[in-house]
Amino acid sequence: MNLKTKTVYFFLGLSIFGFLLFGIWKNIELMKFRNKITVIEAELLVSEYQWIEYLKYYSPIYTNYLNNKDSLQETIGNKTSVLIYRYSKFMCESCIQEDLQEIEQFQTEIGREKILLLPAYPDSREGKIELANVLAKFNYVNIQRESFIIPSHPNDVLQRYFAVIDKDGNLTMVFFPRRGETNLTRIYFSEVRKFFEDNAD
Repeated sequence: MNLKTKTVYFFLGLSIFGFLLFGIWKNIELMKFRNKITVIEAELLVSEYQWIEYLKYYSPIYTNYLNNKDSLQETIGNKTSVLIYRYSKFMCESCIQEDLQEIEQFQTEIGREKILLLPAYPDSREGKIELANVLAKFNYVNIQRESFIIPSHPNDVLQRYFAVIDKDGNLTMVFFPRRGETNLTRIYFSEVRKFFEDNAD
């Protein structure tokens, strides 16, 4: 093999190596770009007025809250702005556990008094014992479904949700967590933290 042929092979190999490096770099940049898009979409998803596909849930929750506002506030007690988590015992247990883990972490950051769980458990001795065991780390008030609505999907699957009751007693920032997408819950919590900071007494 003469020098000219060796030189051609060398530059050919160098070109192939360069193309490989370029391809790897482009893939890394594409992954970074996709991750940025995912974050932006998630931030839009948990904007103040929530998602378009879930707006149909917001109205009945808000209307029901207004209709029962006085009795609910009497039950819940007088608080400054508070994040509530509304769910039923008869929902997906692993989904609730996933949410509770996120809530436990969040309350270490903003204070236990800023979060109130509103479960719907049977008003029985067994229900009270189960609540005391499951929610020992949290502030909670057991409220039956008929007293404070828990919406359902068209297939009648109950939908758990978060919301904020502000210092004036208004309900806002309704959020429906999704199983396996705790990144959205964390982004929502960051928005709640900002809300509390902006509306501090």
